[in-house]
Amino acid sequence: MTTPTHTPAPSPRPFGWRIALVASGGLTLAGGALHPDSDGAAPLREELAVMTADPGWVPGHSLLVLGTVLLVGALHMARLQRVWPRATDRAVLVATVAFALYAVETVFHLAAAVDSDALHAGHAAPVAFTHIGLAAVLYPVSGIALAVAAATLGRASGGPARVVAVAGVVGGLAHAVSVPLTLLLPAAELTPVFAGSGVLTALWSIGTGVLGARSRAAAPAPVPAPVG
Repeated sequence: MTTPTHTPAPSPRPFGWRIALVASGGLTLAGGALHPDSDGAAPLREELAVMTADPGWVPGHSLLVLGTVLLVGALHMARLQRVWPRATDRAVLVATVAFALYAVETVFHLAAAVDSDALHAGHAAPVAFTHIGLAAVLYPVSGIALAVAAATLGRASGGPARVVAVAGVVGGLAHAVSVPLTLLLPAAELTPVFAGSGVLTALWSIGTGVLGARSRAAAPAPVPAPVG
């Protein structure tokens, strides 16, 4: 004789992380559309002076800050809720930390507008150049972390997620090299690299949120214990 066991039906998982991912992508696209054009032929200080004085700088970068914060929150929520297979945990954690650090850079990026007059006048511009220093480190870190996370999630989820992963990998790599290339090749026109990385990252975020996730395998049900 055995005692029957009752396995409760799994409760539906919260999907706030999916909403946050889609919203992050939408805000990134909107913020990128407001970003002022740059002139690769101009020196970095002059280029920064012109762009930070543009009326689109503050609203555009405010949206990019919000988009980045939502991306961090979405990845953190998804990992806590274990919505992706266990094999993806490390890549998602690294991407979460990397983009949390990158969010700090986006705040300095936005705040660089306070140095617009100083940039024009050739005076010290500590906020603007702090943004450049942080970007030189955190763009490569966050970009590579995104590319690895996108590839890992695509491989683990399969199907349409692998197509979405391509956008994340290419967008992450473009994001990683954009600032270093700007510093190494100051006369090059790299606007397409920045724009492409932003659009592809946003599409990955939206696509990943829309598709959801294949849950990690459920634990096997316990075998009923014999009685009597």
